[in-house]
Amino acid sequence: MRRNLQLDFLRFIGVFLVMVNHMHIIGNSILDQILGTILVGGWTGVDLFFVLSGYLVSGLIIKEYKIYGSFNAKRFLIRRGFKIYPTYYLFIIFSFFLATYSKSVHNKPTIGGLIHESLFVANYFSFNNGHLWSISVEEHFYFALSIVFLLLLKFKKIELRSFVFIYVFLLVAGIGFRLYNYINFSDYNFERDYVKSHYRFDALFFGVLLAYLVNYQSEFIARVLAYKYRIVFIILSIALLSTNFIFERHAYHIIPVTNLAFNPICFGYLMLIIIDIKNKTFLKIITPLSYIGMYSYSIYLFHRVFAEGAIHFFKNGGVLYYLAYLSSAFIVGIVVSKCVEYPLINIREKYFPSRSKKSRPVFEDGR
Repeated sequence: MRRNLQLDFLRFIGVFLVMVNHMHIIGNSILDQILGTILVGGWTGVDLFFVLSGYLVSGLIIKEYKIYGSFNAKRFLIRRGFKIYPTYYLFIIFSFFLATYSKSVHNKPTIGGLIHESLFVANYFSFNNGHLWSISVEEHFYFALSIVFLLLLKFKKIELRSFVFIYVFLLVAGIGFRLYNYINFSDYNFERDYVKSHYRFDALFFGVLLAYLVNYQSEFIARVLAYKYRIVFIILSIALLSTNFIFERHAYHIIPVTNLAFNPICFGYLMLIIIDIKNKTFLKIITPLSYIGMYSYSIYLFHRVFAEGAIHFFKNGGVLYYLAYLSSAFIVGIVVSKCVEYPLINIREKYFPSRSKKSRPVFEDGR
């Protein structure tokens, strides 16, 4: 399958931010301080993943519509299932037994948490693995997106106005739900304020809006990416994103209200900028990181096992802990991808090939 280096590089950035967010930083060296700063805002890696996911999957749907004038929701969901389910279920079963029989784990997993994770409702109930809430959000979004596209097709509303309206509605709704919690509760609570699907759909749908613009409003995208606008927008996007790394969300409860609204917009713009870079030197530099990013899904699933495992061997943290954690998570994630994820994707391509293969949009990686 054809790969897009820039997209895989963005996947690496996303998974690296999340991995640092789950690090144990004990010392006070320069490296510890740098990683500590990244840790504060590392949770934004999920926002980047959401925009990427919405952009890529909707890009495939839009391209299918442009070719056939229709959308096969059943095939779309089957293809998503081949991508998500095998590695996901392997991980939740593995982590359940590992935590159950590990003497070092104090908070033992529950059958209830396992069932909730298996049904992708953990972000509304209980979970054994805190980071899997994002997989539940994406799974809910894929089904919702299928329904939305079928309705838009039925009423012949595949147009910019429809996508803008849906995005604005989800954006306002998400801000409203989070603002309600901010007003009514004096503390920040991860499960209450952060992980609910209806709080986060705007991030995924912003990626959908970008995919529509790339496919149908290429002149507008070209103007947005024009050089005279780039510097101002890049600086503004980076400045806004940097607030996530300055203000700890547990200390500043307004962060989940405001930043979850503009993080996807900033990441979306920077995503288009990076995808638009064709400089050979840049592409050569990012190639090793893009290789890791290609396996980001399995790395994301398994990384917390190695974050906790490495700290037991290197109780004082430091460079050896960081190297052990990152290298083991990368290696195992890549191996799992090669042994489970990609073989099943190849089976998927044989029996359920994408209907968008005949013609690919500029920014789509064929996955």
